[in-house]
Amino acid sequence: MTSSPGNPMAYTYSSPVPPVSSTVYPVAGILTTVYGLSELPPNITEIACLWLLHPRLQTQACMAPLAAHTITQWNERIRQGKAGKKPKGLIAASFDARNHGSREVDKIANEAWRQGNERHAIDMFSCYHGSALDTTLLLTHLPSYIHPSLPTSAAGSKPILSTNIVLGISLGGHTAWSLLLSDPRISAAVSIIGCPDYMSLMHDRARLSKIKAYTTSSPPGSKFFGSDAFPPALVDAVRASDPAGLLSPFGSKMSANAQAGAEGGISLAEKRRLRSLFKERLQGKSILLLSGGSDKMVPYRIFEPFLKYLKGAAAKGGFFEDGQFTIEDHVYAGVGHATTREMAGKAEEWICDWLAGEVRREAKL
Repeated sequence: MTSSPGNPMAYTYSSPVPPVSSTVYPVAGILTTVYGLSELPPNITEIACLWLLHPRLQTQACMAPLAAHTITQWNERIRQGKAGKKPKGLIAASFDARNHGSREVDKIANEAWRQGNERHAIDMFSCYHGSALDTTLLLTHLPSYIHPSLPTSAAGSKPILSTNIVLGISLGGHTAWSLLLSDPRISAAVSIIGCPDYMSLMHDRARLSKIKAYTTSSPPGSKFFGSDAFPPALVDAVRASDPAGLLSPFGSKMSANAQAGAEGGISLAEKRRLRSLFKERLQGKSILLLSGGSDKMVPYRIFEPFLKYLKGAAAKGGFFEDGQFTIEDHVYAGVGHATTREMAGKAEEWICDWLAGEVRREAKL
């Protein structure tokens, strides 16, 4: 299976979707859909929320099947007694990313260089950076909106929203990475066909698109960063919040130096600085990565060097080996920029395993 035309979720679900309740709340001007409130089991004390972030050029509606399947699977585990000793209830929430769906203000801003958007690198990063900030805002305020709909126990108390997981696809996958690092309330993330190394992704895309900012320098691409296509302010923004930009000691030279970093080619002082940063951003967290082996839009090879570095830091002997950070990484052969049913099923199962406490607290290399 290769890339699906336009929508990476076009062929994910073919069978009927389990019925799950949904309610739309206008939170801070953002239409937020919450799934699964009516299906919450009685007498629970805590709730987990799965935040669903859609792909570029799509809307929150395409994430509804993922919400329904995951909630249904988790509630079935609770009924079967396979959800841990004291299971939480599970709901899901989704909203339109910035400049998408109900929030669209400039159609061309969602397009790439090849579709005539000269500000592609600027528009895409600011879009998903903004959507990450929106998620953080909604994390704060959604509990107030859903409170009247929560089940009341025999003692008269209502459950609290104590746990947050994020799942994003493509553009949403980039956002999921950003949220895992930026919001301490996000404990786990699933990034499907997403990228944690924005500078490398855009550098390669500029090469393939043959944009002027790439082709006119000698050697080609040497002056891309800092050009009108990728201005200095964007470089600073990426280095402040993008995973590779923030966590890598090599910045935009991640690919060329990843192996050196994995083998210990980082100074002791730099390791101490990075360890402190890793602890602040990733301590005790988990992430599942699902990528297409034939993905041309977000090629796995682009961010593989950063993943090797990240896994090396978390593995035995790495400078973050005691950080209880789990990273599970799967590449699906023959799959392009798409989310297959197998990939979606893996995400659903992993989320339920994580909620049940079955995800091991060590890096899976």
